[in-house]
Amino acid sequence: MTESLTLLISGYDSPEGPAFDRHGNLYFVNWNSSSIIRLPPDGEASEFFNTGGIPAGLAFHRDGSLYVADEGDAIHGVLRIENGTAETLVNTYHDEPLNGANDLVFDHEGVLYFSDPWGSSSDNPIGGFYRYFPNGALERIDHGLAFPNGVAISPDGASIYLAETYRNRVLRYPAASDGTIGPREDFASLPGQYGPDGMACDEAGNLYVAHYGGGKVAVFSPSGELTTEIRVTGANVTNVAFGGPDRRTLVITDVETASLYQTRVEVPGLGLYGETG
Repeated sequence: MTESLTLLISGYDSPEGPAFDRHGNLYFVNWNSSSIIRLPPDGEASEFFNTGGIPAGLAFHRDGSLYVADEGDAIHGVLRIENGTAETLVNTYHDEPLNGANDLVFDHEGVLYFSDPWGSSSDNPIGGFYRYFPNGALERIDHGLAFPNGVAISPDGASIYLAETYRNRVLRYPAASDGTIGPREDFASLPGQYGPDGMACDEAGNLYVAHYGGGKVAVFSPSGELTTEIRVTGANVTNVAFGGPDRRTLVITDVETASLYQTRVEVPGLGLYGETG
């Protein structure tokens, strides 16, 4: 069970990509203004960085740097921000430009998984799914996807989840102990015109899925069973992140109401790569 949903902050017309650093600061994007916003636990929100593109997803590295999935034409890949400076880490695959990255997550070895959907749709399924290794190697895990979106990893690292928004489904990719990734499997589906957006796992392996157009966060068990729905005031829910000292505060971003909400959950969120070490 979850407690009641409360308003955290409003006034941002395109909030997405919430992520907490190890000090408890919340970061999120406002893609219409190319902004990354920083909200301290007991402070006021302010712009942390402006990419000049279309930032969508955020993930912290263990070294404290911030990785950004940006769909903008001049970037269309993954940025790394450190000490107020941004560098483009990857925006091509085999010398061909990526579409434009949307969401990303580190595993516990520092391998970065990211979706690459920009320009893809049901009629034009050109989206890709990649992983970027610490040595700079880039591997394409999958392609031919209809807007691959949110990415999450199970607590044991054996399941990599990818939201495919325009096919209203969450895909699962089995990850073997030797690092190989198996073919995609259908894990869960969502009803409606649109489908899953950003996602995050808790420590028990439950998957929290923002349902864009559905006005809720759907919670699935590790077996893919829908167990809980967290209703949100706005319909266009874009992403979720766990934070707070005990990681039991769930932050939810919603575009329709230009707001971020929060609620308390029973099971702590999974500790991510950038929150430890």
